[in-house]
Amino acid sequence: MFRSTGSFMKKELESYNIGKGQFLFFMYLLKNGDGISQENLSEELNIDKGTTARALNVLINNNYVIKKVDTKDHRINRIYLTDKARKIEKEIEKLNIKWEEIMTYGISEEELKVFENVLDKMLNNLHNVKLKEEVK
Repeated sequence: MFRSTGSFMKKELESYNIGKGQFLFFMYLLKNGDGISQENLSEELNIDKGTTARALNVLINNNYVIKKVDTKDHRINRIYLTDKARKIEKEIEKLNIKWEEIMTYGISEEELKVFENVLDKMLNNLHNVKLKEEVK
């Protein structure tokens, strides 16, 4: 599923100069609003800081996001979508919906809810293990 998603996104996003590695960050900012710190973005997506920095640099170089230093704490970089990103927001959301429809074709709402509940429990288990490791 991971590889299929990557292949689909690579092909569909090519015309926007957004790679599959940047898509997750782009979607997070679209869905959750911008202004999040770079560090919090890494934490929210559970992606290491180096990978986050590289993905954001590609989005910055393609003029989809900008970094601004926080006015109260100069150690913090906040991430904001540009007008260019806002202009393609609807197309990107349609692409995401298209992929969800492809993946969930023939699956009932009930089956999807069970699947989501199982995934939530698995993620919670992983989160708890991570917390235990951090305490050690």
